[in-house]
Parts: sequence; structure tokens; C-alpha cells
Amino acid sequence: MLQALRSGAAGWIAKGFLVVLVASFAVWGIEDIFRIRATGENAAVVGDRKITVEEFRNAYTNELRRISEQAKRVITPEQARMAGIGERVLGNMVNEAAIDASVAKLRLSLSDEEVAREIQNDEIFRGPTGSFDRVTFNEILRQNNLNENEYIRLQRAFSARRQLTDALSANVDTPDAMLKALHAYNSDSRSIAYIDLKPEAPAAAPAPTDEALRAFYEDRKGSFNAPEYRKIAILSLDPKTLAATKTISDQELRAYYDANSPKYAETEKRSIEQISFPSFEEAKAASDQIKSGGALFEQIMIQRKLKPEDVQLGDLTKAQMFDAKIADAAFALKQGEVSDAIQGAYAPVILRVTGVQQQRVKSFEAVKGEIRAVLAEESARKDVLALHDKIDEQRLGGATLEEIAKAQNAPLRIVEAIDEAGKDPNGEPVADLPQADRLLPEAFRATLGGDTEAINAGDAYVWYDVRGVTPPRERPFDEVRAVVEQRWREEEARKRLDARADAVMAELKAGKTLEQVAAAQKLAVEQAETTRMGGAPSITAAQANAVFQAPVEGFGTTPADEQGARLVFRVVAENVRPYDPNTPGDMGQSEKIAQGLGADIVSAYVRKLRDDLGTEFDPTAIAKVTGGGSS
Repeated sequence: MLQALRSGAAGWIAKGFLVVLVASFAVWGIEDIFRIRATGENAAVVGDRKITVEEFRNAYTNELRRISEQAKRVITPEQARMAGIGERVLGNMVNEAAIDASVAKLRLSLSDEEVAREIQNDEIFRGPTGSFDRVTFNEILRQNNLNENEYIRLQRAFSARRQLTDALSANVDTPDAMLKALHAYNSDSRSIAYIDLKPEAPAAAPAPTDEALRAFYEDRKGSFNAPEYRKIAILSLDPKTLAATKTISDQELRAYYDANSPKYAETEKRSIEQISFPSFEEAKAASDQIKSGGALFEQIMIQRKLKPEDVQLGDLTKAQMFDAKIADAAFALKQGEVSDAIQGAYAPVILRVTGVQQQRVKSFEAVKGEIRAVLAEESARKDVLALHDKIDEQRLGGATLEEIAKAQNAPLRIVEAIDEAGKDPNGEPVADLPQADRLLPEAFRATLGGDTEAINAGDAYVWYDVRGVTPPRERPFDEVRAVVEQRWREEEARKRLDARADAVMAELKAGKTLEQVAAAQKLAVEQAETTRMGGAPSITAAQANAVFQAPVEGFGTTPADEQGARLVFRVVAENVRPYDPNTPGDMGQSEKIAQGLGADIVSAYVRKLRDDLGTEFDPTAIAKVTGGGSS
């Protein structure tokens, strides 16, 4: 309940493993399904705790209301059943009841002061000043049909549960054996020698006979069917498109420039050279020698056997220099000046600044267009939110997209025919489709003429209607003969490449070297190193997987890459990087594993609680609330 309130009020889900519990036990579990007590009064019983039908109905109704408000449309009972909302709500109530029983047994509690502090620190109750706001608090409680005492009770129970679940999941570390395996998987590499077998062009394959093409067509007839096409009306709204219609005055542009001029400053840069020394004394001696005229910076470079490119740090801003002490010294020097000896983070050094590019502020005229784009998009973003609400109101009022487009002076686009892959009947991609990765799946799930929900992508929105459906159909051979031949040729090219790879492998197994086979194929033997994720120069993850399946000094072939090429390789060496627990370099994977293990512990604990307490459900009582069947 408390998590749902927070999610609905501010789009924020409470942290901790209670979230995991909802997901883990939303489906009641096979054991619970067979523990049925048909009383008609209680939806579920957990030990001595009875979850009445009325309690379940209230929680279920609140959840439907919350989801409907977020979706800005009414969620029907059928949609709720298909989404498993009732199971999720009741599963959460059962889990809370089981944890509450354990909390009571362990006598966990919070003081009134701690509960008050948690409520006051909750970010969803913060007002304009950033601190707890009584008006905001009361309004959110009113929206969720709660009074202050009820909410305090919910917060107290929630915090007590969190004490328990946090204690169970705290300090769960990824086992050392798992870390070592993860390290090996991520960091081990293999060196290979290989030849790259490229496929022939499909046009190079001998011309097929008519009989061969017809047989090819009959074997794959379904793949040549015309897909389902849909006619879609689309109304899109996004700030970038709307910004093009905005007029921004020069006065507004100038005011923005004056207020944000630091944004348009090019930071000072310096061309810096650096010579490192084994000791601070040597660095000081070199600096003193240069300053006294006894040597030039270049002579010290020669003594240290350094080339010009070895001492150049480049043209850097102060922020780009990772050693703050060296950065301070470099930016205190004049052009051409050599520094005193500096004890850097890694070695003593002396510096020379060979060039200074002073900080320069771009003129108003130079950034005028950039500012215009920023202000136009800011203005358009505000308009988008206002227009979105108006369009949604018109949609709910029954207005067509044509009527809405006319009323809001927005462009309406009609796509006469498009398949689920985004192509027209000629096989060409339909260009400039807004939010295509979401629009197409949703449009092909929608019913002809049915209600559709707006697609929200950040600050952009897309409304659409399905105006027509052309069902898939079987296309006769004569209609698709050219496509059949092209596919036949592509498959023939793959077969010929596979045969070529098999022949090369046979020669290698017979004792020939990779170099001998490469010479016969008029190919060069290339070298590469790869991890399991892939490697240079162009080893894909799938190819790397084949490399790691072959024995060291053994031969193998890889699957085809995106261009259809295959590698025939020999594993030259396996390179194992020693495991260092201080620098696992696992890209956060160990932390995710530890979190998952903690979640598993909590999940197992709650399931054990439910089993020990005894958990029973009444399907008939549940059906009274959700409207489902009684079996």
C-alpha cells in the first residue's frame, strides 16, 4: 500500500527488497494453490492473519485507480485480469502479513520520533523549499483516501518490515569463487591466427533451373507470403518539431546570452611539456641548470633520452589535468617559462609551457542561432504539455484525429500500408516514422477501429488509429520469382562457403599448416586477440565463443558474421590475467550479483514464513473481487 502510494504520488518506488518481494511472490506459488479454504469471507489467511474480501477489494480498487490515473484511461476488469493485477495485489498483502508476523515475533518496533523523522525526510512530501511541506503531505493523503493516523500506521509497519529485510540482505557479498569465475570470464583472452573466408557474391552462383527454383519455393512457401499490412493515422507532438514554428525576439536572445555568458566561454588551454625524473633531487638539479643558463630544456630531454613526442602532454585545460599539483604549476607559468621541480603524484617533474590560448567568450552573434534553438525548444516543451492535455481531452470526448489535427493546427499523417517491420508493400522502409520501435508493435496489437493509448516518449507523444487491416496472403510463385531466385542464390553462396570452410578444416586435420592452407586459398594469415566479448580487429562475440570452445593449439571455425564471412583459426595461446580482488574490473557485475543474492535470501525467508504459518486462498472469494472464474 505504502509503495503504491509513493509510486502513484511521485513516480518513486521505495528502495529495498520489499520491491523484490512483490515481483517474487506476485504469483501465489504451486504450494499455495492447493491450500484452499472456501469460507467466502477471507480472500487469504496467513497464520492467524485473515485478509478479508473487503480488505482485498479496497487494495485492489486503489491499485486499479492508481494505474488508471497513470495511464490516463480506465483499466477494465478484463485488462486487470490479463495483467495479473489481482494476483500481484493479494500476493503483496500475503507477503506483508507473513513479514508482519515475523516482526511481531522478533519484537521489532520504531519509536514515534523515528517514524516522524522518516515521514519528514520522505522526498514525496517535500514542498517548494525542498523540505517537508504539510500542505503537500495532506494533499497526497487526500488523493489516496488516507488520514494522518492511517498513514502513520502504514509507515510504522513498512519501516519495521524494512528493518527485517534490510538485516537479511545487508552485507551479502559475492562469493570469492564466483568473483574469480566472473573475472576469468571477463578478462581471459586468446590469441589466434586465422584466415578470413569471404562468401562469393550471390550473382556468381550458377543460374538455377526453373525446377530448382520451384522446389526451393515449395519448401519455403510460407516465408514468401505477403505480411499483414495496416493503414495507420498518426498525430505526433514533440518539442523539436514544434520549436521550428516558434519566434524568439532578439531581446529574449540577448537576455539569455547575458545571463548565461559563462556557458559560451572557451576555457584557457596551455601547450605543456613535461620531463619526469627518478628523484626530486635530479628534477631540481635540471630545473636549476636551465634557469641558470647552463642547459636548455631540449638538452635535458636528450640527456633523459626522450623524443619531443615523449614530453608533450598536449593542449589542455586545467580541468583536463588529473594531477592537481602539476596543473596548478603549469597554469602559473608564463609562455616559454620552465618550472621549478614539482613532486607529482607519480614522479618528480619539470614543466615548460610552449603556448597559451587565453579564455575567450564567444560573441553574441556567433551563438545567436544556438540560443534561438534552445529557447524555441524550451517554449515548445511547455506547449507540448498543454497540447497533450487538450488532445487527450478531445480523444476522450470522441473527437477523431482529423478533427484534433485541425483544431490544434497539427499535421496528421496517414500511412496507407505498413507491415510490422516498418516496410511498405514494395519492401521499402517507411521513412520518418515517429517512435517506430514502440508505435509498430502497439499498432499491430491494436484492433481495427479500437481505442488506442498515446505513446509517451519523454516529452514527445504519438497518437494513432488503425484505419485498415490487410491480412497476410500466400503469394504465387510467378509473383515472387525474382525474390525466390535472390534467396536461392544467397543460400547457394552460404552453402559454397560452408563447403569451402569444411575443406580447409579437413586439410588442417590432415596435417597441413594454416600458412600452407592460406597460400593455397591465396589468403593472408592474420593475427588477433579476443576476449569472450570479442576483440580486434573485428572479432564478434559469436566468433569469440567459437574460439573459446576450441582447445589451445587446436583449430576451429566461426559462424558467419554480418557480412557472411567465416574465420578458420588456430588458437595460438590462452592469456590468463591474474585475479586481483582489489581491482576486479567486473563493470558492476559483482554488485548486481550480491544484490541478487540478497534478494534471493529475502525471498526464501518469506516463502519459509508463509509455509510455516500456513497460507490459504479462497478462489471463490477472490473471484468476487477480480471478477474471474472460481476454479
